[in-house]
Amino acid sequence: MKVPKDFLVEFLKSNGIDTIKSREKNLNKLAIKLQMGKLKLKEDDFEGKLVEEYKGVKLIGSEGREKTSFYVGKEGKKIDLKIKLEYPKLIIDYGLWDYHTDHEKWLLKKQTLLTLQTIREHLWDRNLVLASCPKEISEYIREWDFFGDILTDKFIGDAVVLDPHGETILKKFEQNKVYILGGIVDKSNRMRTKELAYNLEGVRLELNNKVSTVPDRLNIITKIMCLSLEGLPLVEAIQQSRF
Repeated sequence: MKVPKDFLVEFLKSNGIDTIKSREKNLNKLAIKLQMGKLKLKEDDFEGKLVEEYKGVKLIGSEGREKTSFYVGKEGKKIDLKIKLEYPKLIIDYGLWDYHTDHEKWLLKKQTLLTLQTIREHLWDRNLVLASCPKEISEYIREWDFFGDILTDKFIGDAVVLDPHGETILKKFEQNKVYILGGIVDKSNRMRTKELAYNLEGVRLELNNKVSTVPDRLNIITKIMCLSLEGLPLVEAIQQSRF
C-alpha cells in the first residue's frame, strides 16, 4: 500500500535527492506537512544524525556527520507531492457523545487528537473520518489542521463495525475497506458500540481468544490497524500496540 512517505521518496529520487534534514523526525509526517505547505524544501549544506531511512532515502536530524544539501523547514520552496490516498478509511462515530460525562468528553477529545497523530505517522488525514461529530470535537480537531472529512450525521456506505461484541473475529485489516469505530469513553459500561445503530457487519478483535486483552483506546486500535496494513500479523500488531 502506498502511503504519503512513498510519494515523498518518489519526489526526492526523481530530483536526485537521497538525504534530507529536518526537525520533523517522521518521514510520513514530513510528507504530510510538505503537502499541506506547512514545510518547504531549501537547498544548502547541512549535517545531521540519521533519524529514519526508508527505501533508500535518509532523514537526518541535528548533531551528526551525515551530509546533505537539502533541508525541510519553514523557508524554501513549496512542493506538491501529488498524494492520492483515500482508503482504507477509519470512521470514528460520536453518536453517543451526549451520554458522556464532562470528564469522558475530555478524554474522548484527547483520544481523537492521539488518533490523528497516529494516523499521520502511518497514513494521512484523508484516511480518517469523524461522523456524527459534535461541535466540540470538530472545533477542537480543526485547531490541529485536520483536513479529513467531518460529518454531522452517520457515515453512509459499505463498511464493517469494530465492535467487541461483533459476531465475527477480524483476521486482518484490508486496505480497500472502511472501518467504523465507536467514539466511546465510558467506564461504567453503560453503552455499547451496537447502540450506534449501524446495520452493518460487526467484527471484533481478540488476543489469546479474549476481547478483554485488546486495548479499547481509539488511538491504540488505530495503531493496530496501521501496523496490520503495513503487513504485520494482527496478533503481533495488537501485542506491539499494548505497550
